[in-house]
Amino acid sequence: MSGIEELKDQELTSSTSDVEPTRYRQGRVLRQKKSESFLDPFDLTVEVSEENWDEDIDEDDDYEPSFNVTIGPTDTLETVNFGDLEFDTFEEEMDNEPGEGPEDIVGTGIERILHENDHQKLTQDQSCIAFLEPLLVLAKTKISLSCQVKGCKEEVTIRNKFTGSALYLTWACSSGHTIFRWCSQPVLNRGLNGGDLLCATAILASGNNFSKISLFAKFCNLHFLSASSFERMQSRYLVPQIDQFWTDKQKEVLEGFKDKELVILGDGRMDSPGHCAQYCSYTVMENDTKKILSIVTLDKRETEKKSTNLELAGFKRTLNTLKEKKMNVCEVVTDAHLQIGALMKKDHKEIKHSHDIWHAAKNLGKKIIAAGQDKQCRPLQKWSRHVVNHFWYVCQNASTKDEFIGLWYPLIHHVVDEHEWLLPYSSSGTYACQHNTLEDATDKEWLVKDGPAHRALRKIIFDKRFINRIPYFTNFRSTAELENFQQHILMYAAKRFAYSPPVYAARNQLAALDYNANVGRAVKVNKDGKTRYRRMFNKKSGRWTVVTDKEAKNYDHIKQLLNRVAVARLNDREGMSGKQELSATDPRRISRTIAPVTPPPTSQLVEEKKSRLQ
Repeated sequence: MSGIEELKDQELTSSTSDVEPTRYRQGRVLRQKKSESFLDPFDLTVEVSEENWDEDIDEDDDYEPSFNVTIGPTDTLETVNFGDLEFDTFEEEMDNEPGEGPEDIVGTGIERILHENDHQKLTQDQSCIAFLEPLLVLAKTKISLSCQVKGCKEEVTIRNKFTGSALYLTWACSSGHTIFRWCSQPVLNRGLNGGDLLCATAILASGNNFSKISLFAKFCNLHFLSASSFERMQSRYLVPQIDQFWTDKQKEVLEGFKDKELVILGDGRMDSPGHCAQYCSYTVMENDTKKILSIVTLDKRETEKKSTNLELAGFKRTLNTLKEKKMNVCEVVTDAHLQIGALMKKDHKEIKHSHDIWHAAKNLGKKIIAAGQDKQCRPLQKWSRHVVNHFWYVCQNASTKDEFIGLWYPLIHHVVDEHEWLLPYSSSGTYACQHNTLEDATDKEWLVKDGPAHRALRKIIFDKRFINRIPYFTNFRSTAELENFQQHILMYAAKRFAYSPPVYAARNQLAALDYNANVGRAVKVNKDGKTRYRRMFNKKSGRWTVVTDKEAKNYDHIKQLLNRVAVARLNDREGMSGKQELSATDPRRISRTIAPVTPPPTSQLVEEKKSRLQ
């Protein structure tokens, strides 16, 4: 609930008189004058400290109060501290700007975090879901329900107000004496609730989106920060800190590969299927450690609004960045992207270019399945998996084109049950199959020699374009781990949601941070020390398989990110209300939208819109 809600059994009636109320907190009386438009240096505020007042002492006894004299009207003070003493000038309305309140939110029940050295009080403290009614029951039992100001015995009521995800409680009497004030969260500078900042960070860092979490909070009757507050925190603190955090972590990773010959795996991921993508994130992974070395995000506005040019542009930017950082790249592994292949031949002849075996095997299987669609070639379909397995075997055991051909071409004899032949197909080839004695085939039948299926397979095996690509396969490189990472990006940047360019880049960086932090996870073992496996069913192949079961993920990097965000807020002297400029690299500077034409006014579109159902 929002606003100020009063207890039904103890309503607090606001004073409508012109007399300025006396505010009281922890035995202190603070007389306030009406605020003026200027500071009168001759205005004096007298504070009477009654901390040592004992109600058992008769009023006739001598009592010497402690006086404090302050120049200026009290309502211009924000927070004045004298040791443990603290004057309270809290304002009930905190609607200065979305997600922020006034600077003078004070009170012994309100914990302020104003210095970056104290941010652990926010990021390391534990939290829970508390309900309002039990809190109010607790509040009524802890503080006297009659005013303790000398001469005032009015009944004290408790007012509550929700600001974002925080609950504020105020104990006050009908005469306007404020007894105590409490907040359910620490309050940062400029009155920002700490819980709101943590919630905003957790939403983005966990790969969620605000609308779903906000709906979850609504169903739970849980007060939550507003959408505008989240957007402001995201653009002001979260995205810049994620970008800087990724830059620092990437620098640490690259330092570990200085003066080493790098074999990198590269691939691009579009944010949507087909040729209508807006974003492409190009990722580079180190072959041995599987660490993400670089991830760059491009918008189609950077490639003349042509989605087909995004992957090439991402590859160029990534490779140039690695060279600028003095990384020794000796081999690049990609899929069979024609534009990237042409670029490597033209501009990077000193770098070995290999193709991913997994993509090549998948394409080979597709060709065999397609050829087997013909009625006369149906027996070929049962051979697709065996031909692909043989391709993997040849790539793994052949280090030159001559050796590859010597192992690959004999396949045309094997499928027709010929396991010896007259002449080898290369200088290093053999005269016979290298397998052991075969048992009777149960899942396939031998092809008829020179039959339609045999001729179709022979055409695929001897394909000239395929043979010319053999040098790309001889190093036996696979980007399967990189494909797994790109699937992992879906956790942070799903393809069914739209993101602004900075947010999309930040979500990809979060995926890379997560992957690098957990790429070396240990495998779970049973009591006997054997590796633990779990079953999985592949819908595409229709087969069961097993994968190793790994230890739970470690999210220590998120704790570091939370600390950075909190410190960024504490060091911010401007707040979130000001207009935020687009960064120099934001593609929205090139064009406001990705549409090829300027959008007409909404009113015009409404007039032109016609429905067939009307």
